[in-house]
Amino acid sequence: MSKARAATVGEGLSPPGGSRPVDADRLTRKPLGFWDRIKFLLLLTLLWFVLVWSVMADDPIVGFSDAMRIEARAGWWVFLLLGLELLRQIHFLVSEHWRGYHRFWASMVFGGMERASRRRLSDWTRFRLWRLAVWVFWIAALAFVVSKFIHTTPILALIRAPGLIWHALPFVFQILVYVVLIIVQFAALFWFMSRGGVDVYYPDDIKTRFADVWGQDHVLERVKENILFLEHPELVEERGGYVPGGLLLWGPPGTGKTLMAEAVAGETGKPYVFVDPGAFINMFMGVGILKVKGLFRKLRKLALRYGGVIVFFDEADSLGNRGMMTQGAPGGGGRGSANPAPFVHAGCHGFSYLSTGTQWELTRHAMASDVVDEPDTRRSKQIMGGMMGGGGGGMGTLQALLTELSGLKKPRGLVNRYVRRIFGMRPKPPPKYRMLVMKI
Repeated sequence: MSKARAATVGEGLSPPGGSRPVDADRLTRKPLGFWDRIKFLLLLTLLWFVLVWSVMADDPIVGFSDAMRIEARAGWWVFLLLGLELLRQIHFLVSEHWRGYHRFWASMVFGGMERASRRRLSDWTRFRLWRLAVWVFWIAALAFVVSKFIHTTPILALIRAPGLIWHALPFVFQILVYVVLIIVQFAALFWFMSRGGVDVYYPDDIKTRFADVWGQDHVLERVKENILFLEHPELVEERGGYVPGGLLLWGPPGTGKTLMAEAVAGETGKPYVFVDPGAFINMFMGVGILKVKGLFRKLRKLALRYGGVIVFFDEADSLGNRGMMTQGAPGGGGRGSANPAPFVHAGCHGFSYLSTGTQWELTRHAMASDVVDEPDTRRSKQIMGGMMGGGGGGMGTLQALLTELSGLKKPRGLVNRYVRRIFGMRPKPPPKYRMLVMKI
């Protein structure tokens, strides 16, 4: 093993005591940016001038210099915070240039405190205590600042906080109304455009069974194997296996792929969701992403209600810009062109099923028709726009679909995701959605 490789492996090792791994390549603190050094100093300076302005607003006779002298005695705490922040930045600056100083504070002081807390508290408890301390700090700081504006003590400012918030509610409500109206206009427009293209058939609506599918015995057997996993997923998961999430049916038109999907829904007694191939083709960029999100939100609800759901994507290759590569007649060029070459047998474009003589005849005709004499004008050299990506589902639709199919599942519900976190409670894990995706 080379020296460089040994150093890379050693970086991931933790020292005794359970502390954080020490970066062997960086023995000093990482340098801070210029804005990170001065942002709190500028904030405290701005707060100081706001307090001076409040003194001048309360008594118009007081000048700027007199207000500064008055606030210098009353606002001593601002200078204290400025001094502490300046001392902190000096500490960071020394740690960036002195290895021993940085090692002492990082390994001995803060590292020792972290090791001691890890021995006594769990990670989740440490997180909740730290968040509680942050909330207490900011509430105290806000009470201190408000007490200076209303000329009272911080304790009385906290007591009077509900009344102050009540008097400010009309103004806040007015601003929220304007913001909500603007958001609702765009949300309603995009919601209206994201409707359609998705048909839901419930178990009572589907009468097709496996007995109605003829001439596809080998495919039917493979489909029945996957249906067993969908009907009894616990038996597979208890033995360490995983339930397959989808089936890909490939073949020329008219061979019974859609009928096979309907038979699967009829045999399992699960809802059947049919997605039209043109559902994700939209005029505006982003509507296709909203349709994908709304589709899988509906699928998750149906899966929880009925114990599973089957979604069928007809002509799945039309999603995204990849669908352009398998559409159209022969005559295209290479691998990345819009139309595949006529002599390429891969893909289900219909040309592969012709005889060899017909393929060469059409190829010769297509190559001869591609040569068009154009005048050497200025307009012929211009490159026209692509109408916001064109083709398929537009930018991001295919990526959103792939993310929903194989991405991480978030905790479900607003109360579970946000309210429980506010009170320091762990959100409930997301349920297992039994969704079988069938694509052709």
